[in-house]
Amino acid sequence: MSERPASAKPLVLYVEDDADTFKLAQLRLQGRYEVINAATDRQACEALIKHGPDLYAVLMDIELQGSLLDGLALVKAIRGMTPRGTLPSWAQALPVLPHLPIIVMTAYVTRYSEAEVKAIGATYFLSKPIDFMRLNLALAQANIQSVMARLAAQPSRPR
Repeated sequence: MSERPASAKPLVLYVEDDADTFKLAQLRLQGRYEVINAATDRQACEALIKHGPDLYAVLMDIELQGSLLDGLALVKAIRGMTPRGTLPSWAQALPVLPHLPIIVMTAYVTRYSEAEVKAIGATYFLSKPIDFMRLNLALAQANIQSVMARLAAQPSRPR
């Protein structure tokens, strides 16, 4: 059961260790979304455990300073591709969220291929600096895909 009011803006978790990058994204997205920040892997797991089913999307930076898990490891864990016993103790309760849109964003686009990032469960792969028109389009498209996937996964009911 959700604690968020039905009238609330869609909740987006941005896993980003750079405060200025987060603040810019929050300013650019706040008209449509409530954007919350997790600056470390541990904070990301806490937010996903608390808000997982209520999240509209996750924006995921790959490089997370001071974290054991980078953004790609977090994506794999969210998708259930990592055995829970191999995760740090604080990440073992992380929910598996197969339909949650995850948009991976990085400045290191030459280190990672789009195919590689999508193969581990990312919905979209965008480069930094953030192109907010592309990000807003990706958020809208990802949510449509997520709704369609959830509907397809539901057992059909007799009419």
